[in-house]
Amino acid sequence: MEFAPDGNGVLTGEPAIVPDEAIEGVPEPPVAPTPPSHVKSFWREVLETVLLTVMIFFLVKGLVANFRILGTSMEPNFHTDQLVLVNKAAYFHVDINSWLKLIPGVHPEGQNITWLFGGPKRGDVVIFEPPDVVNEDYIKRVIGLPGDKVEVKNGKVYVNDVALDEPYIKEAPFSPFPAAVVPSGHLFVMGDNRNASRDSRSFGMLSIDLVVGKALMVYWPTGPQWGVVPEVKYGS
Repeated sequence: MEFAPDGNGVLTGEPAIVPDEAIEGVPEPPVAPTPPSHVKSFWREVLETVLLTVMIFFLVKGLVANFRILGTSMEPNFHTDQLVLVNKAAYFHVDINSWLKLIPGVHPEGQNITWLFGGPKRGDVVIFEPPDVVNEDYIKRVIGLPGDKVEVKNGKVYVNDVALDEPYIKEAPFSPFPAAVVPSGHLFVMGDNRNASRDSRSFGMLSIDLVVGKALMVYWPTGPQWGVVPEVKYGS
């Protein structure tokens, strides 16, 4: 701090007023550089790409799954250790009655299922959680739909009293199964290897809520059975 001298040359306690233009050699404070616009654009694109990738990952995870076949219950069409791509969206459904029950005084009976993408069909190959086994998924073929009468006798499977033509099975079933009607919201499933399969003949009708999805394609290993799972159509 500088002090101004009085008339006698004696420094007084008042600081000298120095004009701004008299201050020399004092550098201006540094100004932060502005990043170029192309740098901002680059990082924005990186962030958008990462977010889009994460969204696609979770979307695909919710719609598609992979499944490893264990066992011989679907021979000769599917083999143990094959990897199958599963369409989890194929059987998305809504039970209208479950929503109606939220309305006071409304008590609908049973289920009233609406399928968003058409629902299961006879001959579909499905992956599901068996009703009596924990942490294990099965792969079987849909034989009976809700309302169908299913029966196994004389080495044939009958749906609504009509014998199915099943060239894809390994051999005719030995054991009979008494006639039963598939209830609403359920399926009757069987393995293609009829005499070495644990299916609806063992654990009963399968709730549609336990179905993970529809087998879409065998993607590993490559070979004669690699590719899209062929559709099997029978019955009306």
